[in-house]
Amino acid sequence: MKLDATLMTWIRPPKEYAVTPERVEITTEPFTDLWQRTYYHFRNDNAPVLQFTTAV
Repeated sequence: MKLDATLMTWIRPPKEYAVTPERVEITTEPFTDLWQRTYYHFRNDNAPVLQFTTAV
């Protein structure tokens, strides 16, 4: 599948990344994650997200 970078947007973009038609490479920072609530009420929602924008 070829990736069209013009259809993608970042939420919390990482410092280091590369987007090509064949691949997405992301280097995340320490202590970033998308964990939601756990038994100990831990929540960490600060990781980079690259998402596609589509027409509805």
